[in-house]
Amino acid sequence: MSEEFGPMPFTAPTPFAEPPEFERLRAREGPVRVRTAAGAAGWLVTRYSDVRALCADGRIGRSHPDPASAPRLWPARLFDPPGDVHGEMAAHRRQRALLLPAYGRRRVAAERARAQAVLDEILSKLVARGSAADLYAELAVPYAMRAVYGFVGVPEPEWELYRWRSRWLRAPGRMADEPAGMRAAMSRMVERERGRAGKDVITRLAALGPEAATDVLCGHVGLVEYETVAARIGYGLLYLLADQAQRRRLVAEPGLAPSAVEEIMRVAVPGGSWIPRYALAGIDLGAARMRAGDLVVLSMQAANRDARWFREPGAFLIDRVPNPHLGFGHGKFYCLGAQLTRLLLHLVLTTVFLRLPALRLAVPAEEVECDRSSVTGGVRALPVCW
Repeated sequence: MSEEFGPMPFTAPTPFAEPPEFERLRAREGPVRVRTAAGAAGWLVTRYSDVRALCADGRIGRSHPDPASAPRLWPARLFDPPGDVHGEMAAHRRQRALLLPAYGRRRVAAERARAQAVLDEILSKLVARGSAADLYAELAVPYAMRAVYGFVGVPEPEWELYRWRSRWLRAPGRMADEPAGMRAAMSRMVERERGRAGKDVITRLAALGPEAATDVLCGHVGLVEYETVAARIGYGLLYLLADQAQRRRLVAEPGLAPSAVEEIMRVAVPGGSWIPRYALAGIDLGAARMRAGDLVVLSMQAANRDARWFREPGAFLIDRVPNPHLGFGHGKFYCLGAQLTRLLLHLVLTTVFLRLPALRLAVPAEEVECDRSSVTGGVRALPVCW
């Protein structure tokens, strides 16, 4: 039996540093055996080349032949595996083909003016209220929620329903079952959207009919997920507020905003960027002999700081090019919302520091706490003044 590490998820000492276990684990060849906080055994993949290879491997998926007894990374419903081992990839391809046009570059570019207006409104209210704020709770969260829900096409009266469901999915520990009326409410919303002119995600799904559309909405929680976007915004602002030289350079050279966005996606690690998946068949990688049904945890955080692929991997460099990070996943696990996330981060980086040129942290950067109460992670608060 190989050596076992854990329990995991491991904890980062500060928002700027990776868990100390990662550097020595990347020095080992292939995946390593781990024990999770849920008490399960699994494999942890930390090297960039291994993570990238397994993301593209058809023998890795979300399904498990016995979902009720599947080994778990974290006891949150977000990680509940489906049981359709043999039909998973075909269903995955059908749903991505349906949704991809709604998340494409042209569709996202059309959202720029609306998203900018939302951000400007939030900033104007912050300035009108005074000279201090929690940028995470008062800017990152409402901006991400309004921008994502508006883009997807969730009507405002339904926002609280989705917010509640998102919190229910991500909370650690096994909460009560989802209320029976929630799926019915989602189905009614889809039914109301049928026949409405529009190109948003909900309208596109509604053409399938209430049952099929609701199945997709329930299965693809990322369609209406804004917490991870908010967490990335919080991390990005923190990094730039803590590094005044890079912040001044970004303001002076706004053309660096796209590469700054990519660097935020590389180093910002809400929830540790753990991707729990399962081996659908036997896989040999390095010294690891993974069997069908084994838990396989892909650590994008560890991969994105692999010195074999990134110079000065622990540094935050807004001009890093190339930057082949895995912050959006890879292959069949590549995030549908990548272009939208890039747009929202870009608008924040090119707007906030111009509107608030005297913006600064209200506490030392090292005192900003990570949120470990949810699998989404992020910062608990980002206190600033100006």
